[in-house]
Amino acid sequence: MSKATLPVIALSLIASIGLAPLTASAPISVSAAAAVPNATTKVATATVQVQSMNVKMIFDGVSIQPPVGQYVFMYNNTTYVPLRFMSYALQKSVSWDAKNVKVTVAESNSSELVVIKEYLMNATNGNSASAVSKNLVLNQVKASYVFNGATKALPTGQSSFILNGSLYVPLRFLSESVGHNISWDQKTKTITAASKAYQEQVGTKDPSPVATPVPTDSTGGAAGGAAGTGKVSYETITSEAEAKLTALKDQSQSTLMSIALEYLGAKDEASKKSIKAKGVQQLSAFTASFNSIVADTEQKLNSNGYSTAIISQYRSEFESQLQLGKDLAEGMAN
Repeated sequence: MSKATLPVIALSLIASIGLAPLTASAPISVSAAAAVPNATTKVATATVQVQSMNVKMIFDGVSIQPPVGQYVFMYNNTTYVPLRFMSYALQKSVSWDAKNVKVTVAESNSSELVVIKEYLMNATNGNSASAVSKNLVLNQVKASYVFNGATKALPTGQSSFILNGSLYVPLRFLSESVGHNISWDQKTKTITAASKAYQEQVGTKDPSPVATPVPTDSTGGAAGGAAGTGKVSYETITSEAEAKLTALKDQSQSTLMSIALEYLGAKDEASKKSIKAKGVQQLSAFTASFNSIVADTEQKLNSNGYSTAIISQYRSEFESQLQLGKDLAEGMAN
């Protein structure tokens, strides 16, 4: 069940930021190096300044927008986009290996699709396009990429960047790597793409918007229910929960790693204090999200008459990993 818990690596980094005294920078530097082997060679701390662009995004015939705090921008005449959002919009799963600074994009399974659809819905509902461009300062990161089992390298002269825990890659690189035609209209500032499933559904390259209904079983209940009863199966409930917890894990890894790198690059105590506060706030937010996922899962298990023993396992492993990270950070600070 390690996949259902926040990783020690990210937790120890943010715990170091939150707990280590600021009398010296050594404890923070040591903790980062211990958490990310060969960090000096794998992660670049160089920053770039760019301006965001107001773009329109149409995926599967529907106009959507990335979550608040994610952007599209140009750098060295190359369009950059948030990798997770774009991959999710194409119904691809995304996993982040913080230890090796590696991103894996693959076809999603049914449980992952539940998380992806929820993510996209929340992203679009929580954000509205703004015509005002913003000045962005991004950290350059040397990440490796695996798409559908094949390792892909960025073209010479192009880079990856992290901002607020989100990883950005060149649009053309992503398009060629995922095997989808993601088009960019410079004149109208529009990105257009369609997932494989959507193309098969509509049978055309330029479809009209089509609403995709939630799959149902023969009883009218949600797909995955017990045969002929309309009852949601235990496996469906726990699989959906673990898919959400895995997505939370991936998000926490990238976000907390970004904050730790930002802290390392801070030049004054005021900036460090602000970054510390942001890190502690993010950790609290992730804990709240974990509790919300677990509470919802427990309610579904109870409603369908199943044992809730696995809830204790989720909580126990989460708390043990959280404490382990804090203990590690405190030891480094002494």
